[in-house]
Amino acid sequence: METAFRLVDSEGVEALSMRALAREAGVSSAAPFRHFADKQLLVQAVAERASTELQRKLDDASDDRQDALTQFRAMTVAYVRFAAEHPKLFQLLQQTPSVSGAFLGELNDERRLKLIALIYEGQNAGLIPDADPELIALSSEALTHGLARMIVDRHPRVRDLSSEDARKLALAATQLLQTGIGLS
Repeated sequence: METAFRLVDSEGVEALSMRALAREAGVSSAAPFRHFADKQLLVQAVAERASTELQRKLDDASDDRQDALTQFRAMTVAYVRFAAEHPKLFQLLQQTPSVSGAFLGELNDERRLKLIALIYEGQNAGLIPDADPELIALSSEALTHGLARMIVDRHPRVRDLSSEDARKLALAATQLLQTGIGLS
């Protein structure tokens, strides 16, 4: 599984085949079939692992932050950095229906509900204005996912961003969004 994950991360899902996996792992061409019946199941497993990794990065980013606004910023940065550091895995996440909903803002997904809770917490603490939390969340998701997609799609303005440059861009864009909703 680790070999498949690394192969997709570096070369993309197109490079993944049972034969390529066996070659990279240094095993017989039949060996991967002992763990996965076909390539689709292997790709699904890689997508689930990528989803777990992104979720871990989002959780880690917001864990040790003092207030809701700082957590909000940290989650945005973590999402955009993941796209910059792992564009091929990010692309796979978007293309795999069983995992994409958790990162595309399905109405009751855990990440989105956490974002709404952070907005309410920030509003109660006076850090975020009393605007509609759903609209703030949607605006944040649009900004965050839009930046990540631009990086993955190699948009000319962000084509070759380093992880650090992606962090700075996400912070600047988040600051601009916050200024727009009355924060500074």
